[in-house]
Amino acid sequence: MKLLGGLLSPYVMRAALAARFKGHEIPVEMPEGGIKSEAYLALNPMGKMPCLVDGDFALPESAVIAEYLNETLPGPNLLPEDPKARARARLLARFADLYLAPALTPIFRARDNPGAVPQAMADLAAALDKLEALRPAGARWMAGDAPSLADATLMPVFFFLDAFDPMFGTAKLLDDRPGLKAWWAAARASPEGARMVNEQGAALAAFMKG
Repeated sequence: MKLLGGLLSPYVMRAALAARFKGHEIPVEMPEGGIKSEAYLALNPMGKMPCLVDGDFALPESAVIAEYLNETLPGPNLLPEDPKARARARLLARFADLYLAPALTPIFRARDNPGAVPQAMADLAAALDKLEALRPAGARWMAGDAPSLADATLMPVFFFLDAFDPMFGTAKLLDDRPGLKAWWAAARASPEGARMVNEQGAALAAFMKG
């Protein structure tokens, strides 16, 4: 089993974190020839990362990959047993994909379109407000007292709040959202979170030099 893509991508890191929360390590590597190569497109016709290769089975789309890893790898279940809590965890992960990550994208591309940053910051603040309201109050992790697929999804996105803070003040948005601020501090300090920050930080530094 291997994961094709780069760890700077929050979507690739989501799948890697899902495996790590289960107690497993999956090799992560960029596909030979890149994600638009003929060989990669044969595995993942969308031409995006990540793609999980498990023997002769190729699976694209990070949310689906994370669910597959949760179901097939031994280890703690990354979705709560209670149906309502399980739905909540899936909702939080879905929210990250539909609202939080898209708000960050214009900030990531600010060098190309600086004029889009003010609206992106407003969209990001609004998304964080909604996420603060959706998250269970007092939960140790994003959706409860144990890591879930919601944490695997949101932690790699929150990395960029810290990374972009010196230029745009993105991390300061958490000051008025104490639940999210406490969650991120604890998640970032966990063994999986600390490793994630180091890996994404190194990948971002390499990207900025490129």
